[in-house]
Amino acid sequence: MLLDKMNILNNKPRISIVIPVYNGESFLKETLDSIKNQLFTDFEAIIVNNGSTDNSLKILKNYAKKDKRFIIKNLKEANAVKAANYGLGFAKGKYISKMDADDVYLPEKLQVQFDYLEKHPEIFLVGTSAIVINEKSEKIGVFRKYNSYRKIRRKLMKSNPFVHSSIMYKNMKGLFYRDKFVISEEYDLYLRLLGKGKRLTNLPNFLVKYRIRGNSLVSTKPHQLFYFNKAKEFYLQRKKYGKDDYENLRPPLKEEKQQPFGKLSLQIKIFAEFQDNQVENVRKDIKEYFNKYGFNKSFVLYYVLSFFPSGLITLLREIF
Repeated sequence: MLLDKMNILNNKPRISIVIPVYNGESFLKETLDSIKNQLFTDFEAIIVNNGSTDNSLKILKNYAKKDKRFIIKNLKEANAVKAANYGLGFAKGKYISKMDADDVYLPEKLQVQFDYLEKHPEIFLVGTSAIVINEKSEKIGVFRKYNSYRKIRRKLMKSNPFVHSSIMYKNMKGLFYRDKFVISEEYDLYLRLLGKGKRLTNLPNFLVKYRIRGNSLVSTKPHQLFYFNKAKEFYLQRKKYGKDDYENLRPPLKEEKQQPFGKLSLQIKIFAEFQDNQVENVRKDIKEYFNKYGFNKSFVLYYVLSFFPSGLITLLREIF
């Protein structure tokens, strides 16, 4: 308690939450309330209003007026990556907690991660498992994560094992997203940290609610696969040559063929249901997927496994 008071007097909180906001009025109050209701109170919430044209700024001002921990920074004509970097530039905390403006923290989120990082100084970044919700804040399923930096180190070369709004990491001077990555910027960050020998892991605790909605699903953004593969390519360049070709990174000239939102939404819904052992929903949605979009090899495996006992499915998931 004494340390909390000293930090407040020194205007140096232990955690800085960074949240870019662009026209987020639909879910912003729920997001900000989840921050305000944290059991861990020694934080600052740096909210970058990225040229919103709706009521986002009005909502933010109302929260900032009532709670000095909410700090508004205004920025115009910048993408979400630049807005996040702008907020990071003001962060004073020992740790950074990243959040999207439509996701939700569970009350113990900051406390659990803070305690973990304090007890495990060898870990640089920690994410968590997540409850997947829809636009009505209804549970769709879950993303289950595991605490093994060795497994995550191997997995990172194939996929992104972190829920972005769940991560907390050490506030290291000069550590920002690279803004030429207009998408997959967090994946590039993880690989850069991995190349520096930093240990990254997840906690199995469900500490955030990750929202899926039409204009927040990253997979619908142009050139996602291009930037995802560039992040891996640059990682391998740094590993071999000690530097990468980021300075010459340019957007692709050819438009990538984007999958329909309905297809991507159903894919994530099936994955989240399977991780939550909702086997009847898995089978129903896989049938719908096959009828609408055709064959998918991974979903055949999911369909077969959905007939296994839930305990066996959990065991297989932990093994593989």
